[in-house]
Amino acid sequence: MSAQIRGTGARPTGSIRAEEFRALVDGNPDGMAVVSAGRVVFANASLARLLAAADASPLAGTSFFEALDPDRQEALAERMEAVLQDGVRSAFVEERLLRHDGTTVEVEVALVPFPGDGQPSVQVVVRDISDRKRSEEQVTALAYRDALTGLPNRRLFNDRLGIALAQARRYRHRLAVIFVDLDRFKPVNDTLGHAAGDELLKAVAERLSACVRLGDTVARLAGDEFTLLLPGIHYVEDVAKVAQKLGETMRRPFRVHDRDLRISASGGISIYPDDGQDAETLLTNADIAMYRAKQQGRDNFQMYSPSMAARTLEQGALAEKLRGALAANQMALHYQPTLDLATGRIVGAEALLRWQHPELGLVFPKDFLSLADFTGLILSLGPWALGRACAQVREWQKRGSRGLFVAVNLSAYELQQADLVGHVEKAIRDAGLDPATLHLEIPEGYAMQDLERTIETLRSLKALGVSIAIDGFGAGFSSLARLRRLPIDALKMNLSFVRGATTDPDDASLVTAVIAVAHSLKLKVIAQGVETEAQVALLRSLQCDRVQGYIWSPPVPADECERLLIQGSVPLSAAPRP
Repeated sequence: MSAQIRGTGARPTGSIRAEEFRALVDGNPDGMAVVSAGRVVFANASLARLLAAADASPLAGTSFFEALDPDRQEALAERMEAVLQDGVRSAFVEERLLRHDGTTVEVEVALVPFPGDGQPSVQVVVRDISDRKRSEEQVTALAYRDALTGLPNRRLFNDRLGIALAQARRYRHRLAVIFVDLDRFKPVNDTLGHAAGDELLKAVAERLSACVRLGDTVARLAGDEFTLLLPGIHYVEDVAKVAQKLGETMRRPFRVHDRDLRISASGGISIYPDDGQDAETLLTNADIAMYRAKQQGRDNFQMYSPSMAARTLEQGALAEKLRGALAANQMALHYQPTLDLATGRIVGAEALLRWQHPELGLVFPKDFLSLADFTGLILSLGPWALGRACAQVREWQKRGSRGLFVAVNLSAYELQQADLVGHVEKAIRDAGLDPATLHLEIPEGYAMQDLERTIETLRSLKALGVSIAIDGFGAGFSSLARLRRLPIDALKMNLSFVRGATTDPDDASLVTAVIAVAHSLKLKVIAQGVETEAQVALLRSLQCDRVQGYIWSPPVPADECERLLIQGSVPLSAAPRP
């Protein structure tokens, strides 16, 4: 075989032998082949390496088109024909070669007219671009994918939502947007570190993805916020089923750094076209619905409704007022006495937060505590209330109410803060209080959520010498096995059980069971919400230890509570509810 190479400028035309041509092109890093009538008549070593062939010799006589994806073979044949007819080289075009070992490689292919020995030929130049493609994919991933979880990011989610909306309009389909926010994720980072938080987020991403269909999208927007796109929805009930599935999967323990972590999620749902015609409106309304789910106590999903928007504006305005309430001395503590049921003596008082707003008047906890929890303001209000309560009961003790305890409620959000024990210790020390006279009440739901972590937190608090009670016990249906492991001193019965105990046999049975279980575990029982003499009589017959309720006194300011303390005891058939 011989080949003629044309020169340029003043260089004369010359010819070289096939061996010399091979030596010249074998050193080229690009794959090269001479193709005539679709078959390879020459190939260099670089092309053999690209095709995973042992050497170039087996390539001779083979069809070059067989090295391409079948759907690309016809296009390359047309390009070759054009090059032969026009005598002009073609530009590089991206192709994918099928290698002899079954893998593929991304390449660019250019075609050059080749002066063969009378037979029309084309020189094929094949350039390996797999490294470049990988780099491009990495750049694309950075632009459209969340680096931690690999999920679509906000940009890609918005692109897909835009496409889904166009299709929904065309085919008159519905689609759903679900905004998901993890409940109490920040304390995981604060207590276990960001590495554990990252592992948890990756596990959450996997679970969310497992809850949806192949054509749905799960994206991570930022932090612990995720969004889901569910196109092609026929019935709203189908979205509700997905939301239920999401909630259930989030409640199962996550194994992170050899620990079982229990979290939950709150979510908001908006539906096209009912809740919005464009992407921005749908996302905004899903976010509003999620905010409502947070206000409802977390761990639930809410469908958007127009009334939520007005409620969100009200809550936003209230949150702004609440931010300045502490600095403006608008926060106060009221106290409700706790009585020993056997003697009628006042043995303690529960401190309850109140907001005395100059325009709104007296605002009760049910109207602002969930908002404080959601916005994180509880992390300022909680330590303030704890310190104030400790100082107040110490003053009462100095004035003669020796041994009087004060009960302070801790929210689930506070309990997950790494510096909680330090705050409690500081409040005791600053007040000069005997730690045994500080009773901390924790929500039953939190106590049973992550048992190992709860036990660790409560042991640290118990080491300070304080007493601990489970608040609202009974609503969460705690197992006896879990309950007996907790380092606690008392159970405070769910308010609804006490109120219905004299009229509903089921509630009466629950009250009886709670008292029996508590006493079997050597725990005291506190009944709250006592309002009638019939309730008093029932609780006394069941040997309940302590009681509090409106039948004796509502929560009152410190000076009014002090007058009750001076009295020392209250007749158990006291005056009716104020």
